[in-house]
Amino acid sequence: MVPDQLQNSIPSPVPELPTASASAHKPAIRTMKSDIEEMFKSSRPSFIKIVSRETERGPIRQEKIDFRKYYYAAAGLIAIVLAGITGYWLLSQEEVLETPAKLIPPAPFFATETSRTISIKMQDRAQFIRLMEDSLQEFEREGTMKRILIKVQDGPQERFATLADFLTLWRITPPPNLLLQTEPPFMVFIYYGRSGSRIGLATRARDLDRVLGEMLLWEPSLLRDFQQLFFGERPETILSLFEDRTYRNIDWRYLKLSPDKDFGLGHTLFPARSLLVIATGKDALETAINRLFEAK
Repeated sequence: MVPDQLQNSIPSPVPELPTASASAHKPAIRTMKSDIEEMFKSSRPSFIKIVSRETERGPIRQEKIDFRKYYYAAAGLIAIVLAGITGYWLLSQEEVLETPAKLIPPAPFFATETSRTISIKMQDRAQFIRLMEDSLQEFEREGTMKRILIKVQDGPQERFATLADFLTLWRITPPPNLLLQTEPPFMVFIYYGRSGSRIGLATRARDLDRVLGEMLLWEPSLLRDFQQLFFGERPETILSLFEDRTYRNIDWRYLKLSPDKDFGLGHTLFPARSLLVIATGKDALETAINRLFEAK
């Protein structure tokens, strides 16, 4: 055993000094702070030198943001919105095409007690004649008038018939320049008299003198052309020529077809309204003149 005096005299172990390798150990990751501490150990560099040294290291790496994914997302959203708008527009257009605009009938030239609308196709002439004959045979009070509105189905659309349509359906060929001197609107009417129902028509005249000239040229064949509008009723007597007549200071021309019935073929021009009127009876034509004077 070592005496206590000797044990106390033995110096304590000397602490181990850091080795050169330990002092030389440096952080694995270089930072601006570590570089500055290293520089201050060896010297006192200026601020400019610190900045220049840090610049040599290059810019601090920053995380890059990928904007492409935001671009694609925005483009997709815009495409969806545009597709929705386009689909809505196409559907609305289909609804407009499927729902044709409501036809507004032209204003009548004069008042009538009743009105009837018939719809036909231009190629279905037989149906048109049946509907017209049915309208004439309908019971109405004597001395009254009925307006006939004719709708023509022209493909998917409908329109109201013109004078040219009416004559075509009856296979009536007017003088070549007559249609050029007339224009819409066009009106068909039926007069219910003591001697039966009489049909008439009225249309606008561009030039009254020229229309009168065309009607005078048409008179020799007018009876033959309008015979279908008599609906089987045969003339009892035929004058060789139309005769001049006057009613309420309106001149008109008349071809009498019966000695005792109101049955004939007449035409007139109503100057105040620039109208051509044709009817298959005297009372029908004179009643139309009366109502034209009453019309506002």
